[in-house]
Order: sequence, then structure tokens, then C-alpha cells
Amino acid sequence: MKAHPVALRERVVRFVKEGGTKVEAAKRFDIGRQTVYRYLAAEREGRLAPEPWGGSRKRLEDESLRQSVREKPSATLKGHGKALGVSHVTVWRRLRQLKITLKKNS
Repeated sequence: MKAHPVALRERVVRFVKEGGTKVEAAKRFDIGRQTVYRYLAAEREGRLAPEPWGGSRKRLEDESLRQSVREKPSATLKGHGKALGVSHVTVWRRLRQLKITLKKNS
């Protein structure tokens, strides 16, 4: 789902400032009432444009992952992730891409 364009956000804010209610604005522009409140708050703060999507991407260097696995072969995915500052899912994905398997010594 894409963010609403700035032009729509401006029309919603203008409608409310010209005397329309927030509920009327939500119905007229086919958006949620809470969205109208968010647009009004964003306009007061001077940031009506949509914020960028997605989080920060941390790069997981192949050599640092290999070194972590060499140093602590019995560590879990969460342990490697914590040591490298990434999630365990990131470690798992990268290990699969590099075709490195973690063998536990039982």
C-alpha cells in the first residue's frame, strides 16, 4: 500500500481549515478519520510529505560472519546476531547464502 500523495494531504488539511469537520473530511476523501488527525498534526509540524518507508539496513559483512562462526561454532543464531549487531534472521539468511551450516556438538 502506497502513501497518499502530498496533494491529497494538502486538500484534506485545507478542507478542515476552511470549516469542514474531520469526519466529513474522512468521508469526502475516503480515508480514515485517524489519518485526518495525523495529517493535521503533520501540517502543524511542517512535515506534510510522507516519511520514507523501511528501516535502516545494516550490512552484514561476510568475513565478520565467518569469523564469528569460527570463533564460536556452538553459538546460536541469536548469539551470532547479538555479537554482530543484526537479527538472527539476518544471520540465518546470510549463512544460507554463503552455504555455511552450523553443526551443534551434542
